Amino acid sequence: MGSLFSMKGFLGTGAPFMADLNLVVQLMMGLALIGGALLAKHKRFRAHGFCQTTVLLLNLLMIGLVMWPSFQQQVKPAMSKVFHKWYYEVAVIHAVLGTTAEFLGLYIVIVAGTNVLPPGLRFKHWKWWMRTELVLWVIVLLSGLGTYCAWYVASFR
Repeated sequence: MGSLFSMKGFLGTGAPFMADLNLVVQLMMGLALIGGALLAKHKRFRAHGFCQTTVLLLNLLMIGLVMWPSFQQQVKPAMSKVFHKWYYEVAVIHAVLGTTAEFLGLYIVIVAGTNVLPPGLRFKHWKWWMRTELVLWVIVLLSGLGTYCAWYVASFR
């Protein structure tokens, strides 16, 4: 796995292979989330739930394999010294927003797909929560694109 992190990427930027792969996977997941929202609009709730949950779990995998190790290796050691640089700020903003979106998504899946939580911890306004999550996910996807550009495109020129 270590060689994939050091292997040159395929998008023609300064990014390593895993960053390029993550970007492509994230963009595909963004499209899948929009497709899942359309499934809900057409009242295909089982397919909607399967689609959104699959994307959520795939994202958790990508966080664990690519984003968390990258953050720990490149951002965390430098945060106290050079946090004022956009290169690090954009990564931290993306991490905070992404963590929020992932936890909210997990909460929605637990509420929608299980009876684990007591009624007092379950929400009632499904559309509002799911639309909020979709909007947040789009913002996270855009901030991830911004992170990729700050790290690999701007520094590549």
